Amino acid sequence: MSIQSVEIKNGVKLHYLHTKKFKTNSLGVYFHRPMQKSEATINALLSNVIKRGCPLFPRTKELARQLEALYGSKVVSGVRKKGDSQVIYINFEFVNENYVLKSQPVMENILDLVKSMVFAQEGFLKEYVSQEKENLKQLIMAQMNDKRAYAAQRCVEIMCKQEPYGICELGFIDDVDGINEGDLFEHYKNVVLKSPVDIFITGDVDIFWVEQKIKEMLEYIEVKSVKYPETVIIKDIGEIKNVTETQNIAQGKLSLGFRTKTASWDEKYPALLIYNAVFGGGPFSKLFNNVREKLSLAYYASSRLDMFKGVMIVNSGIEVANFQKAYDEIMTQFKAMANGDITDEEMSAAVLSTVNNIRSMTDSAMVMEDYWLGRLITGTALDIDELISMLKRVTKQQVIEVAQNVDLDTVYFLKGV
Repeated sequence: MSIQSVEIKNGVKLHYLHTKKFKTNSLGVYFHRPMQKSEATINALLSNVIKRGCPLFPRTKELARQLEALYGSKVVSGVRKKGDSQVIYINFEFVNENYVLKSQPVMENILDLVKSMVFAQEGFLKEYVSQEKENLKQLIMAQMNDKRAYAAQRCVEIMCKQEPYGICELGFIDDVDGINEGDLFEHYKNVVLKSPVDIFITGDVDIFWVEQKIKEMLEYIEVKSVKYPETVIIKDIGEIKNVTETQNIAQGKLSLGFRTKTASWDEKYPALLIYNAVFGGGPFSKLFNNVREKLSLAYYASSRLDMFKGVMIVNSGIEVANFQKAYDEIMTQFKAMANGDITDEEMSAAVLSTVNNIRSMTDSAMVMEDYWLGRLITGTALDIDELISMLKRVTKQQVIEVAQNVDLDTVYFLKGV
């Protein structure tokens, strides 16, 4: 699946991912904001309020009826962290007109919705803002109550305390109540007028007609910011941070933050993906087979990468009494990677698993949009087939070289009272 891109106007780009794989099309709008504590919460709130209604269909019930009339079209929205930036997105999924009666102009109706809901709001209803504020607080609380997710987030917050990346994309529960519908609408206008925008169309459409309609839609909008927020890759670690916190929990959560010093635009990135897979990326990995299976020191143990920030987080659930043993074994496997203790079987399993994970992206239009959005942000127009080809060529020596460049930054332990 290749990408075609065109600049609609200053700060607004349209991207077409042509595929006949789906019977539906996807249209996604993505606003890029610098990750800031002062607006993380209001961005998260905006992403949910914006889909509750619009000038064409002011009430949620009216909007729902219109979506149902358009063959069960769907709208989803939210925020994502992309390195040191926060992306506000709203995505429309709708049937391909080739599969329905030609008398129903689905694409045109969806574009009318996009214009009204995303670019032409006239204000937000107080009741919807109040409801979504409660929903956001519940979402933040749910993350805090999921101790596995909470420990991982706390590790990131501690590791990146002085960086935008350390801010949670959902914002802060203490900031929610201070936002009213007037504040939110003013912020909405600021987002629309001062944020770089990417618009994706995924599926099988007349892209030239769509391009013209979007140009008409945005005729009177002038975006004042055209550059994506910059992400800084930290390479100087300094002293390792050790933080232990206590809550009323039964199972301890040990999270370790590492700086890989490698991001997705680096030529070493494919080797970094394989490194993560061998270390903690699945049931064939060193962490799973040694920390969990062989020594029974963890209920779970895995690692994950953030390609935008060049960080790797190891997450594990352990008995509190096993903290030192579990930590020591995780670091033993970490050092084994740098020392070249990697079997051919581990390499083969890691490559196969990573390739399959990458290939599975093509099963979802939204996932494909997210993949290409990341590529656009980092300036690396690498399609799926190219990335898979590079992954298959990764050597053990390249993985070892990546491993020798990774440093431990933060140790976070959440234990019971």
